[in-house]
Amino acid sequence: MALQIIHGYNGKILFIDLNKQTFRFEERDADFWRKYVGGGLTSAFLLCEQTEPGIDPLSKDNLLIFSSSVVAGQPAPGLARFTTAAKSPLTGGIGETRTEGPFGAAIKGSGADIIVLKGRAQSPVSVLIDKGTVSIIESAGWWGMQVGQTADSIENKFGSNVHHAVIGPAGENLVRFASIVTDRTFQASRMGMGAVMGSKNLKALIIKENSIPSVFNEKVLNSIAEDFSRRLISNNLSKWQLEAPGFSCWLYLHGLDAALCTNNYSKSSFENIDSFKEENFLSHRINDLLCPGCPNNCIKRIHPNGSDDLDPRASGIHQEITGTMGPNIGINDLDMIFRYNNLCNQYGLDPTSLGFTISFAMELFEKGILTGEDGDALKFGDGNGILKMIQNIALRMGLGSILAEGTKRASEIIGKGSIRYAMQVKGLEMVPFEPRSQTNLAMGYSVAPTGPRYDICEHDWDFDTKVGWAHSLTLCRTLGILERIPMNYIGPEKVKMFKQLLTIWSAADALDMCIFAIAPTRLLSLPQMAQMLHAVTGWETSDHEIMRIGERRLHLMRWYNQREGITSADDILPERFYSEPIGDGPRIGDVIDKENFKNAIKMFYEMIGWDENAIPRPATLYDHGLEWLIDDSVDIKN
Repeated sequence: MALQIIHGYNGKILFIDLNKQTFRFEERDADFWRKYVGGGLTSAFLLCEQTEPGIDPLSKDNLLIFSSSVVAGQPAPGLARFTTAAKSPLTGGIGETRTEGPFGAAIKGSGADIIVLKGRAQSPVSVLIDKGTVSIIESAGWWGMQVGQTADSIENKFGSNVHHAVIGPAGENLVRFASIVTDRTFQASRMGMGAVMGSKNLKALIIKENSIPSVFNEKVLNSIAEDFSRRLISNNLSKWQLEAPGFSCWLYLHGLDAALCTNNYSKSSFENIDSFKEENFLSHRINDLLCPGCPNNCIKRIHPNGSDDLDPRASGIHQEITGTMGPNIGINDLDMIFRYNNLCNQYGLDPTSLGFTISFAMELFEKGILTGEDGDALKFGDGNGILKMIQNIALRMGLGSILAEGTKRASEIIGKGSIRYAMQVKGLEMVPFEPRSQTNLAMGYSVAPTGPRYDICEHDWDFDTKVGWAHSLTLCRTLGILERIPMNYIGPEKVKMFKQLLTIWSAADALDMCIFAIAPTRLLSLPQMAQMLHAVTGWETSDHEIMRIGERRLHLMRWYNQREGITSADDILPERFYSEPIGDGPRIGDVIDKENFKNAIKMFYEMIGWDENAIPRPATLYDHGLEWLIDDSVDIKN
């Protein structure tokens, strides 16, 4: 057999058994990588292959997967991302989160493309990977440290040429929405990956810098990168991401058009919204945080003024927190929000689930469902009370221990009809982008295997007939999206748009291509994405194959969820969005008609190739080479 020559990736999976303290590299053949490529797609495959149905997400039987892809980790625009995946302790289904920054390149330099951690160490440990060798480091002395302290200790011990993925106290205490923080400030934030890491007694994954696999055609890859840089400020959306203060400043610029998420989605406007004007962000110290090879510099470091007690290295900020920890909990003080952000990065807490868990408790106190007997009353806008609750959640103290379970489980503990105020889908907390006025997002929050994500598909705002970006349709016509549709419309045309937008970003999640660089509204077109895939791997490929990868990820994740007991009955939004219209502002009166929405979801199932129970049809699985999922008892004639 001829020697298989691969470019741009390693073709290997590294399995590390924390209980036995052993490791092995496993090569998979070329067809495996062509079919599963990496990211959440490979992770879903491994969870199906390597775990039994029904395992406890916080048991030793779960896998914690750090995944690059066949194209990611190379120094080019949009290729810095990596994926962290496991069975989610929040949803009980597929858990997946994506992260920017330099750690993705570190994974590619580890000698493997996928790192799978299994079992549970008997006492706290860290894992060091250096030139294909894995060492287990006793880490009891780091247990209890915040992320930044741990990072300092790691760099003091192993030098500055290391990259690290670390949990803070929240992960150690198995807070179900704990995050993993890479290189001090880039969060693998959603779905409780930090709790899975903590359940394995794993404090840190440390990778020493090493060379990455060479690409097939560096000249072509560099040409695409140069074109990207040259056109960067010609795209209004990319320009907005690039220039200070960056995309965390979205509430005043774009949030008003689609209605704000205020007070746990009980209100739709915010009386202190002027606090979120651009000039108030610009009065802070702002630095770019770099992703290797990408000039867009989307992620900024914004440090609160007058905060010498905080480590500025932990002040990298993403998009959602200004919504979840701002108007959602009644806070208009930017310095307080930036402080919350810093603490989330130090404790290892997902600021999205945290914000909606806190707003859930606030509304319960407001309604009298929680009282002083349940703990210190939380009120919307109580900045110092929120600071205390952040600590109590991370350390599982008092009411914080109940809230650390996430809103769905907390509502089951509290009872008294509190589930109505839990803004969650499938157990994962909502995001601060209004679904009543943006029906692509509403469908995405409902049907996505992961539950609600703000980056599940491009937002309806972008395509709206009145306020959307001028360039929105330029790269969308290749997807068959030919005209603008009102953001609040629900019907067949919107379902078709949603299916295409969901699929392209699903492909990006499998390939770990950053959605802040790619089609359909940023700079890289679908053909350029295919060119990049070819330039890195040497594959003869196409944008058709990229869309197929996106569909395959959705089918496999959906199958895994069904295996774990998550069904079409869980494809439903919180009741508030069906029964409480938006009360004021430009979207006043917008509400989701439940029957129309159900019909739209059913149409989506049909379009994507799932049956009425949202299970991928046998023909769909055969079409994507996933026939191994079909039980022998399945009659493929039905």
